[in-house]
Amino acid sequence: MTREYQSEAELEDQLMKRLNALGYKTIKLQDEKAVIAHFRDVLNERNRDRLKGKVLTDTEFTRALNELTGSKTIYQMAQLLRGSDYQPKGKIVITRDDNSEVYLEFFDGTNFEQNKFEVAHQITVNAKYTNRYDVTILINGLPIVQVELKRRGVELPQAFNQIIRYRNESFRQLFRFIQIFVISNGEDTRYFANNDGKLNSNFMFYWTDKKNHWLNEINAFSASFFDRRRLHSLIARYTIFDSDAQRILVMRPYQVYAVEAIIDRVQNHPGENGYIWHTTGSGKTITAFKASQIIAQKTDAKKVIFLIDRSDLDTQTADNFNAYLPQIKGESRALDRIDSTKMLVEQLQSKSNPLIVTTIQKLNYAIQNDRYKDLLTPYHDAKVVFIEDEAHRSQFGEMRKGINRWFKNAQHIGFTGTPIFAENVGQDGRTTETLYGECLHQYLIKDAIRDRNVLGFSMQYLNTIHGKDVFLDGNEMVSGIDKKEVMEADDRLEMIVQHILLNHGQITHNRHYNAILAVPSTRVALKYYELFKKLDPEHQLHVTTIFTWEANEKDNEEKQDSKETLTSRHGLESVIKDYNQMFETNFSTDKFKDYFNDVSRRMKQFDYQTPETNIDVLIVVNMFLTGFDSPKLSTLYIDKKLQWHNLIQAFSRTNRIELDSKPFGNILAYRNMKQDTDNAVRLFSAGSSESLFVPSYDELQGQFDDAVEKLREISPTPQSVDNLHDLGDEALQKFVLAFREILRIYNKIRVYDEFDFGKMADFSHQDMESYRSKYATAYQELIDGKEGPDPSSVLDDIDFEIELIAADTIDVGYIVNLIHAINLKDEDERRQDTRRIKKMLINAADPNLQLKSDLLQAFLEEIVPKLDPEDNVGNELNQYLIRKREESVKNFSEEVHLPEEVIKKEMDDVSFYGEHVNTKALNEALNANGLKFMEKRTVKSRVKTFVTRALKKFVLS
Repeated sequence: MTREYQSEAELEDQLMKRLNALGYKTIKLQDEKAVIAHFRDVLNERNRDRLKGKVLTDTEFTRALNELTGSKTIYQMAQLLRGSDYQPKGKIVITRDDNSEVYLEFFDGTNFEQNKFEVAHQITVNAKYTNRYDVTILINGLPIVQVELKRRGVELPQAFNQIIRYRNESFRQLFRFIQIFVISNGEDTRYFANNDGKLNSNFMFYWTDKKNHWLNEINAFSASFFDRRRLHSLIARYTIFDSDAQRILVMRPYQVYAVEAIIDRVQNHPGENGYIWHTTGSGKTITAFKASQIIAQKTDAKKVIFLIDRSDLDTQTADNFNAYLPQIKGESRALDRIDSTKMLVEQLQSKSNPLIVTTIQKLNYAIQNDRYKDLLTPYHDAKVVFIEDEAHRSQFGEMRKGINRWFKNAQHIGFTGTPIFAENVGQDGRTTETLYGECLHQYLIKDAIRDRNVLGFSMQYLNTIHGKDVFLDGNEMVSGIDKKEVMEADDRLEMIVQHILLNHGQITHNRHYNAILAVPSTRVALKYYELFKKLDPEHQLHVTTIFTWEANEKDNEEKQDSKETLTSRHGLESVIKDYNQMFETNFSTDKFKDYFNDVSRRMKQFDYQTPETNIDVLIVVNMFLTGFDSPKLSTLYIDKKLQWHNLIQAFSRTNRIELDSKPFGNILAYRNMKQDTDNAVRLFSAGSSESLFVPSYDELQGQFDDAVEKLREISPTPQSVDNLHDLGDEALQKFVLAFREILRIYNKIRVYDEFDFGKMADFSHQDMESYRSKYATAYQELIDGKEGPDPSSVLDDIDFEIELIAADTIDVGYIVNLIHAINLKDEDERRQDTRRIKKMLINAADPNLQLKSDLLQAFLEEIVPKLDPEDNVGNELNQYLIRKREESVKNFSEEVHLPEEVIKKEMDDVSFYGEHVNTKALNEALNANGLKFMEKRTVKSRVKTFVTRALKKFVLS
């Protein structure tokens, strides 16, 4: 009988042979102890000269292990591995037994050939459960990449879930050095970064070639990704550290290829410009930063200037940029956030920091100011590379011309998600190509949606004008009709507000996400705002508006005797007064920047578990429709004309990846925009539009009906699911797959206006909830079944996509992320953030979080109020936990009359080895105290309990 699928063992053997052919040496490592012993051998050999022929003693090697791992987070270990941008070598310093110091180097980030590449398989780790790792890639004896394989035919997310299980159960010691996970079932392969806290399956990445073609099959993937030079570059060069979120970002293939194309252009074609066309939301700003860093380090450019449009530079974006950049001691941070041209000029003069980040407006002012001309004259002929973000906007004006005249030997690299072509060219007639020349790399919106790096769109056109011979909403000119009067009529706007109030919950997954309403003018924005107040007096939805205003608006004269607000600024002042009352703030139009920053923060930090702090609907004219990134924004309501790049930019606010409960960006247009939408999509997807939009309601309705019919065949009623448990896993699997398909379709169809369970003949809302409950029970049965000695099941081969039925939980990782996000730069926001987190801690239900609750509350009360604006909350929290752990050890050692060093050694052993491996020091200390046998046994038990509890309490991962 022929087998249908290649077995996992055969797939593993195939991968091992491929890796051998790529230059990886197979090494047999049976268990953890073998891994540690092998690393010790490699470390000794690698540092033979520094050790002067004297290998590390047991004590010295233990010191080295503590320096490498100790109580460090995965994030800190990853930084230690790579060294610094200017000295990219992993190294530690230890004290030898003779009290001399020696530094040990364990990774070379400059040359892949100066590292040892090996591969092992089936390493066994005995922890809570015995786990056997499929394929482990080691660099210089350290486990750096972990590959988990499933036989062909098994759903890929199950390998991801297995990684999570291994991390929770047995990834410790040197295995915490793992930087990248790779999962494959032979046909499909993905990779993702290791990190502290939770991993999100939505951030598993495809690997591709330079043309964005998938390399999914394991052989094709391995030939490119596991090429030793390429893997080394991903570890050493194409990894970014987000210091604010304390997370590791491994770049995606199109980002890597774009950076390499830019470096080639700068090094080999210095007289030619170029641009990168990477769609909005694909991480092009991070790509630009990485290119800037490498040019500054590896080329002869005197300065690399990362140029941003001021209107795109809100405080949060500035902080994010700085989070990716190293801070040089004694120097200002690379990002010029202070409104000081003098500071910018000082950075230009600095010889130690070749990378500057500033705005095009500020740079233009500096070169025009007579005060700075003499200081900047050396830059007339110096080689300067400009990396210009959002190249479809500010790079076309007079400021760009002025900069070009001053920096005569400059090279310009532009980044844009929506280039300017002949079809959408402005009045000056210049396209992106005429300004920058060749497109060096492209990654279109259709590519990003295919790769699930951004979401597709659900598009609904809702006609709001009815009557015989009346124009369609999108028409520009119709004889005899005052279109503006009709489109801005109170009755029409009221109808739209009623529609939003009625449907917003369903559209946004029960208000788990927020929305933007785009309108044509500030006057209309204010009208909409007043209608929301009128029709929703209890503020079930938190609605506000934001816009800029003209000092002397054209229609002020005609508004003098009107009931409407005289000026837009007066109207916004009234809005901000309501905002202050709603959120306990103190803003005004005189503090517009602060108001803008607070609105931006609330939109980005939207959390359905704290609805009192959220903005549900933000009414805008132009602001927030470009350059604003927030995964919590799912919906764009449109009542204005949008075309070309402005349309794609606005749509793209909604399509950032989050959880499975956000399957696409919702676009609800209250005007007939179909032709403009089709034109824009065709232009920016190189003629292809079919992949951008999810199926229509009719298509989804047909799919839903078919899925219900299949479910009824397997289990006619929810109650009949109970019988399937007695028939075994295969019967239960059929139910899981059938109902999962209903969940998938429902997650898409629920946002459509036409969807109503009441109109369905054979499937009610109660049926949905009853089946959902049975589905959750099946999932729990699978989880509980893992406790046995043989946890394998046919259900292991499928992904339950449990996010579709489960709400977010407030656990340690969730709270720590909120603490990292505390805004130290604004005292009001600092207090609000702190109050919000403390409220969650008081109501904590998660046992692990309850254990840490008092500790975290004390940090919020004692430390956070004293932090300076430039402090890093995450680092301060880590230091606080270390201090508290030291205090706890000191107090406990006094209680049991044991030296602190003995307690610390027990903690180090359990932390590193997962168990009390050597109690010699403890026994000697107990004997020295003259304790009897039962007394010693009691103290040992207390020590074990203390160590176990302390490691849980004082470690956040």
